[in-house]
Amino acid sequence: MSEKNCAVVVTYNRLELLKECVQALRNQTRKLDEIIVVNNDSIDGTKEWLDEQKDLTKIHQENLGGAGGFHNGMKAAYEKGYDWIWLMDDDCLPEIDALENLFTTELKSEVVLNSVVVTKTNTQQLNFGLDDYRNKKLYRTYNEIKKEKTIFSANFFNGSLIHKNVIEKIGFPNPLFFIYGDEYEYYLRIKSNSFPILTVVSSIVKHPVQSHTYFGKGKFHHRFNFQTKMRTKYFPRNIFVISYLYTEIKIKRLIKTYISDFYGIFFIQKEPLLIFSYIFSILSGPILLMRVKNHDQRFIAGL
Repeated sequence: MSEKNCAVVVTYNRLELLKECVQALRNQTRKLDEIIVVNNDSIDGTKEWLDEQKDLTKIHQENLGGAGGFHNGMKAAYEKGYDWIWLMDDDCLPEIDALENLFTTELKSEVVLNSVVVTKTNTQQLNFGLDDYRNKKLYRTYNEIKKEKTIFSANFFNGSLIHKNVIEKIGFPNPLFFIYGDEYEYYLRIKSNSFPILTVVSSIVKHPVQSHTYFGKGKFHHRFNFQTKMRTKYFPRNIFVISYLYTEIKIKRLIKTYISDFYGIFFIQKEPLLIFSYIFSILSGPILLMRVKNHDQRFIAGL
């Protein structure tokens, strides 16, 4: 008997992108047994459209961010007994054979797989880059990896395929992070529990262009993600907590991230007022850390 699989999509106020994503999931050459869409209280007609889709399982909830969305969506899929859960945001557009190519990899329940994430407008560009943690290489283009079968890295929650055995060990994403960093914490939690993480080069997901740039050289080379009020509210405090929880995130790296973002906000983005929100977020980091430390991860996971 073949193992059952389910897709979990989290959406918030991006109806047109959600429609594209859902249709791409319906068209997969490896058919999904179920598609679960978690709607974070969208107000753009998403709820009404979802309620018309009889083949989808809907979870309508208050806006709990991506973290709360994936927490509840994965929990629902896990409790239904699915063996494999495929995760993605509503702006992902998987190629028709993306899931099939994940499953044609030598599947093992203790290995976490991910699709390659390329930009919609230029499929040769890796949308987020890939930082191979085994070979210490940073890849930016598809041409650099196309001869490989797998890369030891992943852009999480953009076509991430996770077996129930992994979830049984590590739980679900932590909803306390809300957004910006929840996927990174989950990635590090998987690694810290010795589960290999592989990107399958033949499995492709398209994604809108990520607004970022690179500056500096050598040890001071940094990728700067253009900041929004929402990002400055959550990312600095979340990365503070993550750096405490996982020792591979050294304090020097954390400080470098903060300084580099300050530089980017002032001199690249040229929106200095965002610094106040950024600093306030850093200062709220210890408060979130206490909340996280007061709860065992598996308790948070609901297992």
